[in-house]
Amino acid sequence: MARKRKKIEQNPGELNLVAMIDVAFQLLNFFIITSHPVDVLAHLDVFRPSPDKKAPRLTQPPPVIRIEIFSQYTLLNDQRVTRQFLVDFLANQASFDTSKTVLIQCAQQSTHGQLVELLDECARLKLWNLSVISST
Repeated sequence: MARKRKKIEQNPGELNLVAMIDVAFQLLNFFIITSHPVDVLAHLDVFRPSPDKKAPRLTQPPPVIRIEIFSQYTLLNDQRVTRQFLVDFLANQASFDTSKTVLIQCAQQSTHGQLVELLDECARLKLWNLSVISST
């Protein structure tokens, strides 16, 4: 004779998610508060070349040709000049030294064409050391 098993009714177990989320947030707070952030910029490896001992020391910075382009006129080293005078001056300077720095400052009202013409002229004269900035 087989025994009849007694059926015991069990309620399915429930997980208390509120308590689990609470513990997770407590752990997150603990790790955030106790962590020490690493300053990435302070630990960058920068390799700079050593200075050349044989190179002559410059007492003054090299001269810069400063050109300011406005909508109606052009300034060369803070003096108002014509377009032809500017081209002649650049040609004269390029005949001596093509490594001179030319700083071109464009006003907001100047046209893009004025800048392109000046850059073309510098390229024709083989003045390659150019800096272009805009001003307000």
